[in-house]
Amino acid sequence: MAGDWVKMRSALLANPKVHAIAKAIGRDSRAGAALTTGFSGCPDQVLSRNALRHVTVTALLCVWSSANEHSVGGILSCCDLEDLDEISGVPGFGDAMHSVGWAIPDEAGKCVSLPNFSEHNTPAKDRTGAERQRRYRENRNGDVTALRNAVTVTQRREEKRREEEIQPAAPVPTSKPAKPSRSPAKSAVSWSSESGWQGITDADRSEWATAFPGAVLDQELAKATAWLRANPTRAGRRNWRSFLVRWLARCQDKGGTVREPGRRPDGDDAARRAQLDRKAREFAGMRPAPYRRPAEAVALAEALKLKEEDL
Repeated sequence: MAGDWVKMRSALLANPKVHAIAKAIGRDSRAGAALTTGFSGCPDQVLSRNALRHVTVTALLCVWSSANEHSVGGILSCCDLEDLDEISGVPGFGDAMHSVGWAIPDEAGKCVSLPNFSEHNTPAKDRTGAERQRRYRENRNGDVTALRNAVTVTQRREEKRREEEIQPAAPVPTSKPAKPSRSPAKSAVSWSSESGWQGITDADRSEWATAFPGAVLDQELAKATAWLRANPTRAGRRNWRSFLVRWLARCQDKGGTVREPGRRPDGDDAARRAQLDRKAREFAGMRPAPYRRPAEAVALAEALKLKEEDL
């Protein structure tokens, strides 16, 4: 039932007005006997401020619960501040509520008003039979509307499922989608084990000769072909231009192409032949020197000859 509960803020215990009421109760000697077992002094002499705040919140719950059942528009008729003491069970509690503005007595009207109480609660006397019927109809209409919405959603899902069963299934692609074509290579340089290098233009040769002057292009191409045929698993390349550029760069870094032993550059062939012809003419007029045995061999032969004579 709606009248079985009242609204209380979760941070009520930290409200400054609660602190003020707890301080007022703690200084009232009448509350000592009600909150302790036989102590006749002020409660703050035996109870801490924290304990008094908890007592205050409990007493407020008692007062507001009574107002929720018996007030009209937040006004308790036939009531005064002393009656609030009896309702809360704490002497001086009505005066403490009045000091913070939570209870306003009206002696002429013999009532006590609780400000802003009806904004957050609906007292039982304000909940007439017509009000209860209206809320019942609203709840019932809300339940019926929710039920209708649930049925509508279920029907739509069922219709959609039937449509999907009737429609033919989309064909499943049997092949992978074509990959986007790559950008064309700078030149059509290619290599195969049967045909060797193809697509190398004169412009390529001129560019590589300028960039790698120490590399003899034809010899390096032959070396690269031999290496690729010896390593067939690594011959599946695509960018052959990049492969040749890296090959020639390594050759240049190592000092250039290693030439055959005794071979001279092409420009020095005529001078080399002239030098060989000159040496040949010089040796043509010379006679070989007579054979001379080493001194050790002569000494050994003489020793053997003397030994034979002694025998």
